[in-house]
Amino acid sequence: MPEKTNKISFQGEPGANSDTACRNMFPSMEPLPCPTFEDAFNAVETGKADLAMIPIENTIAGRVADIHHLLPESKLHIIGEYFLPIHFQLMVLPGVSRDEIRTVHSHIHALGQCRKYIRKNG
Repeated sequence: MPEKTNKISFQGEPGANSDTACRNMFPSMEPLPCPTFEDAFNAVETGKADLAMIPIENTIAGRVADIHHLLPESKLHIIGEYFLPIHFQLMVLPGVSRDEIRTVHSHIHALGQCRKYIRKNG
């Protein structure tokens, strides 16, 4: 059995929602950011991390399709769950008013989850 690393892998960058979930649920573990879900799974399978924090579903957007394809093919299994309320912020440069906003840029899933707000205020 590989030596414990005290690391928990997640897909995304530091500060991502999965990073927050890692820090909230496992505060004594070191989050290990990974570029893809495959990399987060692989980090556990190869011993670079002890656990992975992987999103399974979203109350607005539904299931995370990639995971439902990757999990059955991996050597991993679900050992627990954590519910993280997600809050989005609309950020602009200082001095820019809401009326001046013409385009919103974000991650594709975040845009989908905010579509009602964007449509209502756009």
